[in-house]
Amino acid sequence: MPYLVNLMKDKLIKEDIEAAKEVADFVIICPHWGTEYVHKATKNQRNWAKFFMECGADLCIGTHPHVIEPVEWMENEEGDRMLVYYSLGNFVNSTASTGEGVANRMLGAMATVTIGKDRKDGTVYIKEYGAEPLVTYVPNSGKAIATMHLDEFTNELALKSMTYQKDPNFSVEFLQQLWQEVMGNLPN
Repeated sequence: MPYLVNLMKDKLIKEDIEAAKEVADFVIICPHWGTEYVHKATKNQRNWAKFFMECGADLCIGTHPHVIEPVEWMENEEGDRMLVYYSLGNFVNSTASTGEGVANRMLGAMATVTIGKDRKDGTVYIKEYGAEPLVTYVPNSGKAIATMHLDEFTNELALKSMTYQKDPNFSVEFLQQLWQEVMGNLPN
């Protein structure tokens, strides 16, 4: 519904980015895109990301797939660059689903981006970036949900979770391996 959210229409996006660039030093775009439960960016996401960059966006943080997707720099022949977080996954998740794949949805990410400004020419740029792996923990009681850093999560907690009952893959090792497969050596 147009009164709730802007749809992804190239003309409107281009106009919005141009308007933002008139009043801001740094433009972040947050599209709702991608394929649910898929850890790879689609061709459609990559095409949109390229379009955002060419319109002048500096950073793209995507949502919707409910799982983490890669982070990458895009650059065109003119030297324009944009950092893209294709999907940060879920910050909090209490899925009702069961079976393989539920554990994937419990691993999310928090983007960490430091923006700097060159004192001489006023150029604003991404100085540092990374992502922190997060885990949603739902205890067997189901009465509380907690989001914690992956390095604070334990197999003891995993075994006591509703998630483990739904998907026995849920473990620290599973989450660490998934993070490595999708995010690689991304700084955190």
